[in-house]
Amino acid sequence: MNNNLSETRPENCFEVKESRSKFLILGCGASAVAVFLLLFTPRFLSVVTLIGTLLAFVGCIMIYKSFYIKTLLRMDREGAWTAKHGLILWSDINDYSFESISKSAILTLHCQPPYESILIDLSMSTLKNIRHITEAINRYSDNPTIQNKTFQ
Repeated sequence: MNNNLSETRPENCFEVKESRSKFLILGCGASAVAVFLLLFTPRFLSVVTLIGTLLAFVGCIMIYKSFYIKTLLRMDREGAWTAKHGLILWSDINDYSFESISKSAILTLHCQPPYESILIDLSMSTLKNIRHITEAINRYSDNPTIQNKTFQ
């Protein structure tokens, strides 16, 4: 497992990052609900105050997270890179599939040992269509046996 990334330019790789706008919308929404709950609670110590405080905390974390965006997945000629697993060479990837769990897109890379299966949650990413990942795998991989096993 190699955690180092080679010098890449945007035209030499395909990158999927976390979505700044999704985190901002969720953070501002949670903060607005929290302010509403905290302003209109008649008693200081109540369950509504506790829920409002928790929502304010979650809203602040989401807004903070929107300013520190991570790269979830990067594909280039060497392989696929994730923050958790590092660089996975194309020769180590057997196939891939997409799963949809309650409107969340999850990319599964089926690899050879020691990796086995690698799950990448794409629900909070900037990715508009999972077709872009399929096109990037076809473009960058030198292994012609890597195929999408979602519909097979």
